[in-house]
Amino acid sequence: AGMLRGLAGPVRALGSAFEKFGAAIQADKAYTEILSRHREILAVGGVKGAIDSSCFVAPSASLIGDVSVGPKSSVWYGAILLGDGGKITVGEGSHIKDRAVVSGGCSVGAHVVVGAGAVLGAKVKVGDGANVGGGATVGDGATIAAGAAVAPGSVVEAGASISAGQLYAGSPAKALRALTAEEKDRLLSAAQAVMSLAKVHKAENAKDFVEIEQDKSDLKWGEERSVDYDGSLGLLEKNPRAQVW
Repeated sequence: AGMLRGLAGPVRALGSAFEKFGAAIQADKAYTEILSRHREILAVGGVKGAIDSSCFVAPSASLIGDVSVGPKSSVWYGAILLGDGGKITVGEGSHIKDRAVVSGGCSVGAHVVVGAGAVLGAKVKVGDGANVGGGATVGDGATIAAGAAVAPGSVVEAGASISAGQLYAGSPAKALRALTAEEKDRLLSAAQAVMSLAKVHKAENAKDFVEIEQDKSDLKWGEERSVDYDGSLGLLEKNPRAQVW
């Protein structure tokens, strides 16, 4: 087995060489497949993001150009950070949820949650502990102060200022009231909950082929009917280890 694994690389290289040779002798009649491989972190103009090793970046996320993400933060599935139009910074313990878009020049503080599908325009500043609800839109140059909350689906106008500790909602977003102490605690708890979930996703996405195949095997075992169920029908046990209730 070890010898075969050692031969794998040279055999692949030989196959690639034969393919290139075949394409060369076919000249303009050769078919060349253009491979477009998605990359979570994409350098633009030689500028590449600085992502802390403790972060979770989903495989389908896109961090483009000058993007800095602090420790224990996460960028979820389908999220896009467009650092090709200005540096983007995301502070410690902050989370950019699924399909959110963050434009160039944005600054996101620590322990912030930008909800699923939210859009931050260019040069938006979000203070520590703030929360931008799912589907909300924050216009260019707007400022969301520390501990503020923008309700889901709201539209913050370009250049607007959202006051600290206040709840804003509507289109355009208007101040509704001050957040209660309980609500402020809930915002912090929400950020911590996302952090815990991000650790699980980071571990799952880091699994290699062997681990993934083992998971598939374990799932197949678990899908078998329980011994008691099969026994009650007089059937042979398909899997004596299965204990599904």
